Amino acid sequence: MNALSQRALFLQLVLCQMGAPYRWGAKGSRPDPHGPRLFDCSGLVTWCLHQVGGPDWRATHNTDRLWDECRPVERVEDLQPGDLVLYGRGGAATADGRPVTRADPDHVMVYVGAGVVVGASGGGSTTRTLEDAARSDAKVKPFARITYRSDVLGYRRPPFVS
Repeated sequence: MNALSQRALFLQLVLCQMGAPYRWGAKGSRPDPHGPRLFDCSGLVTWCLHQVGGPDWRATHNTDRLWDECRPVERVEDLQPGDLVLYGRGGAATADGRPVTRADPDHVMVYVGAGVVVGASGGGSTTRTLEDAARSDAKVKPFARITYRSDVLGYRRPPFVS
């Protein structure tokens, strides 16, 4: 599979999950065989990436792995559909005053073009049931602006085959 088709399939798969419920720590599981898949933000990215022949990062499926292993994209103008937008802290102090010595991503979305990002959002560590997800509108959904959160940390390109 060439990089262009792998990227296109990845993006298509991400978009096909639109509306799937958010669950903290979920990476594409389907508790009910006839029900929807469940995702958290990095679980969506790592599950879709693996489905199209990318690396299997589902066991760790965290934003740190995506930040560390994916190639940096320096400028927002250079983003391509299928690239990742990561959010979090970079070099600031934590709430308790400890310094952050490296980038600390805590959320990831997939860039789809025209400034739009899609991903599993609206949940958090307390979103563990379908009822929790429904209460907080936590699901795979789009946002019209990359800066829907003010803490954009940076951009990464998944390791699509060359």
